[in-house]
Amino acid sequence: MTMRPAVFFLAFLLVPFVLRAESWTGAADVKFKGYSTLHDFEGTVNQVPLSVTVDQGKGERVVSATSDVDVTRMSTKEADRDKGMWKMFDAAKHKLINVQVNNAKESALRPHREQGREVPGSMQVVLTIVGTRGTVSGAVTNLSEADDKVSFDLAFPVSLKVFALKPPSAMLGVVSVKDTVDVNAHITLKRKGR
Repeated sequence: MTMRPAVFFLAFLLVPFVLRAESWTGAADVKFKGYSTLHDFEGTVNQVPLSVTVDQGKGERVVSATSDVDVTRMSTKEADRDKGMWKMFDAAKHKLINVQVNNAKESALRPHREQGREVPGSMQVVLTIVGTRGTVSGAVTNLSEADDKVSFDLAFPVSLKVFALKPPSAMLGVVSVKDTVDVNAHITLKRKGR
């Protein structure tokens, strides 16, 4: 009889440890591709730091993440184009693009097989660009999990119009950037405290 209250008390003390959120840190290597009336162009921004937490939600685990992308680190390897891009982002006032994932169901993020084919996981990503907030739908692929490390690819399109961005143009507007920019990020994460 005296053992039962002791077991209950011990279990009660362990609850905070079982329910504690997992913390992960990592980085994203990002590639972006833009399209213009003359030719397409690509750019990168590497080793963008990010923080991720995994909590127990209602019935399943949920994932939240946050990151800030420094627009002045974005490069197309062409100085004039980069200056135009930074001007579009108003880098003097809005140096960072904020990226968030809020309480995404872990099961939805995982790619899976359906009728013999690979189906990407999905992730709603909230972007704040030049003070305008919007949500894009991302596809998660190439998930790799080993011990306390995870890596995956995340791809999503960004509409410049949705974020009120006016892209640079050349030759009196004859050459202009199209509305959609495709973003692909390779993300690597490591669990904290392990």
